[in-house]
This record gives sequence, C-alpha cells and structure tokens, in this order.
Amino acid sequence: MRGSFFYGDIYEIKYCQEFLMDNAKNCSLKIDRPIGGIILRSVLLLVIVLAAAEAAARTPWLTRRLATPSLGNYHYQFEIKWFHLQRYVQENGGVDIIFLGSSLVNSGVEPAAVNQAWVEASGEAPLRIYNFGVEGLTIEPNSVVAQLLVETYDPKAIVFGTEIRDYAANNGVETAEQFLSDPWIQYRSGNFNLRGWLAEHSAGYRYFLAYRNWMRWDFAENQSNVIKRTKALTPEGYDVENRVAENPYLPPDPNDPEDAEGFEVFGGFEMADSRLEDLDDLLGLMKTSETIVLVVEMPVTPQFFDYFEAGEGAHEEFLDAVSKKVRAAGTEFLPGIPEDQLPENGRSDRVHLSKYGAAVFSRYLGEWLAALYGEYGGALLQPGGWP
Repeated sequence: MRGSFFYGDIYEIKYCQEFLMDNAKNCSLKIDRPIGGIILRSVLLLVIVLAAAEAAARTPWLTRRLATPSLGNYHYQFEIKWFHLQRYVQENGGVDIIFLGSSLVNSGVEPAAVNQAWVEASGEAPLRIYNFGVEGLTIEPNSVVAQLLVETYDPKAIVFGTEIRDYAANNGVETAEQFLSDPWIQYRSGNFNLRGWLAEHSAGYRYFLAYRNWMRWDFAENQSNVIKRTKALTPEGYDVENRVAENPYLPPDPNDPEDAEGFEVFGGFEMADSRLEDLDDLLGLMKTSETIVLVVEMPVTPQFFDYFEAGEGAHEEFLDAVSKKVRAAGTEFLPGIPEDQLPENGRSDRVHLSKYGAAVFSRYLGEWLAALYGEYGGALLQPGGWP
C-alpha cells in the first residue's frame, strides 16, 4: 500500500507538469482592466483628499481652531515663537527689530517698554519689535536662527542678547546638536531632504506633525502646554516672568547640589573659538543682507561669576572679546545695565530678570536705540544705511 501510494503521487505530479508546459504559451502576466482602473481611481482619490486637506489647512477658519502647527522640531518653544512671529508679521505688515537670544531675552526684554522709551527719547513713531528669545539656545544655534529670521522676515535690525555662557564650549552642546539636526533646519540650511521640504511647503503636513502623536499617553498634556505657553505670550513675543527671587545675590555654594553643575561646567572657562566664530557668522549677516546686527549684554548678577575660576576676570575677558568682534564688524555693542539700576524685585534668579527688572532693562534698551538714532539718523531704520 505504501509503494502504491508513492507511485500514484509521482504520476499526478508528472501530469501536472505536462499540463502546465502545454498551457504556458497561452499564459501572460497582466493586470485586468478593472483592477488597473481601481488602482488609478484610488490614486486620484488620494491626490484629491490630500489636496483638499492642504487647502483646508491653509484656511483662516481652520487655523484659528487648531493648535500651533509643527515643523517637527523637538524644541516646541522655538516652534511656538516661529509661528507666533509669523502671525505678528501678517497682522503688522512686517517687523522692524527682532530681539534674539536665549531664555534671558525671552523673559528679559519687553518690546512694549522698549518702544515706549524709544518714542519718548527719539520723538519717532513706534517700531514693530518682536522678542524671539528661546530657552536653552546658545549662540551656536542662534547664529543659524538669525539667518532664518533674516531670510524669512527681512527685519531692519536684529539685536542679539548675549552673555558669558554663550561662549563656554561645553554649555548647551546637546541642545544645539538636537536642534541643528532637525530636518527642517537642515533643509533651510541648504541640505535637501523630503521631511524638511514638506515642513517648509505643506501646511497640511505641519498640522500632521502637530497631531502625529495623538495616541501617546502624554499627548494631551503636551498640547495643553503648547496652548498655554502660546497664550501666555504678549503679541510681541514677550514671555512675562512673574516670579521674584528672594535673594538672587546669594553667592553659589559648591557644596549645594543645585550649584554644583555650574561649578563643573564653568570652572575652567575659556572663550571658545568655535563660539566666537558663531558670533562672526551672526555679524556677517550685515554683509549678505540689509539687516543691521546689534549686540547687547544680558545682565547677570555679579555673584554669578563665582562659578568661574577667574571670577570677574572671566567677565572682563568676555566683554573684551565680544566688543572687539562687534566693533570690527562695524556695528554697536551695549554692555549690560548696571546692577544698581535694577529694582530690588528685578530678578527671578541669578541670571533671569523678573517682569519688574525686564521693564527697567527694556527702557534702557529703548533709550540706547534712540541714542543710536540720534547719532546715525535714519540709517538705523533704513535698509543698507548703516555706516
């Protein structure tokens, strides 16, 4: 029985082979017209749906009802500021001056107070001023952000707020790497990639990026933070700091865990050549565009320099190196406001200003701009007119 069954199987296999060989000439690989039509109609339907989604994403009705779109950048506060500035420019017909920098600028420069001092001291009309301070960004990524701002919004001036930590080679490295490796940043920097191209050109894709993680457990909380921080901004991008430090002039303690990292990062401080090159790149925008670049020192407490082995000597080194670079570029540098001009409630910590300190510092900036206007006349406001 076993042998009979085996030979029967061989016979059936040979029969099947002969059948296939005899009919192979009548066979061809093709897609039936109904199937091809289904595929074509499906593709056309997909194109129509995507086009409709893109058109809808660009309507004012929908944009008013959706949260801030996304460029796919991990730094959501940068994205908040980018799209907030976009709306500011649309509503005001442009922007004259952009204050750029880290969190010290974000909560330390109040454009309305700058404008009030400017109008009073210069007698001129108010300027369109926007605060583009972004938390955690040192001069390395900000030199790239400055380029993007100039290319996109063509401001008359960028005022870069800087301080000593910008020039420590080991400060803000991870943040800079993550920020600068972003596909959209890479695309805008001349390195083509599809994700960056879509983020730049497709409104629908930007909203997809904003809602792509809707199934994550923390999505609702993250969206709530984005909405809350967006609403907290003034129309000019100022992020009000309500906290007031009890004693911001207390010297840092190397035995305090909260202060230990500062001593580790800044103890052996030297002005990093790479960061000074970033400053050169930022100042170089005056050669490649009609935007004026001004530089101001953001004020920190004198006790902050206790983190540095050289103490106040490190501060003097910073002031000397930066002011020389700025003057060599043919523009102006403003040292930080003297500490005794700030009110007692003017700080939220050793490096940040409270809203009370920001109001005073901002008037200091507005009066400086008015003094420059008095010295250079209309050149301060005229593209390409700076000496």
